[in-house]
Amino acid sequence: MIKRYKKLYYLGLLATFLFISNAQSNETTPFTESVVIFNTICAKCHEAQCSGRMSFDDASEASRNHIIRYYGDAKDKKWLQKELFTILNHMKEKCAYYPMESPLPLKRVWSSDVLDKMTTLLERNYFIPLGSFSPGKYYINLELEKNAKITVHLVSEEFEMVIEDCFTPDNKKLEIPFSITDKGNYYFRMYPKKSIRIVSLAVKGVDE
Repeated sequence: MIKRYKKLYYLGLLATFLFISNAQSNETTPFTESVVIFNTICAKCHEAQCSGRMSFDDASEASRNHIIRYYGDAKDKKWLQKELFTILNHMKEKCAYYPMESPLPLKRVWSSDVLDKMTTLLERNYFIPLGSFSPGKYYINLELEKNAKITVHLVSEEFEMVIEDCFTPDNKKLEIPFSITDKGNYYFRMYPKKSIRIVSLAVKGVDE
């Protein structure tokens, strides 16, 4: 009986340790929402400015004022300011997008429950890692909840634009062809004229 209680005691300690470790990890890892906010609102400027170094003399304070000036919704959210600074710091130092916890779905077909985690809540701006592509011809199939004009970007991990255009879906559906010349990771970004959800997104090769 004593051994059993000792075993339960140590299991309890282990569970507490894991809980504290996860909590600490979550405190230092930005939420996916913060990454999407940065990559749809802030990154468009910093993609062109990426220098491989921080450009602020007083990085934390300067970035706070910078963030509030360009994204007013962060004014009273210290946690969001901190996370956006972390993401900005990563882009400046690594010249790369901040990594997102987003496993590539089977056959590159994203459903609405997954896509809802990769959008800003009010504007419905989307930022979706599409994974690695080899050179070739492909197309994006979008199904939206309603017809609305949208701006679509397809960006390489080196910040090169493959698609940068406006589209209007027909019967809430849209097919966008594109060609890849350089192997690498690519990202989908969408800005709707009116707030609108993506019901599904799929990427296929022309021969599939």
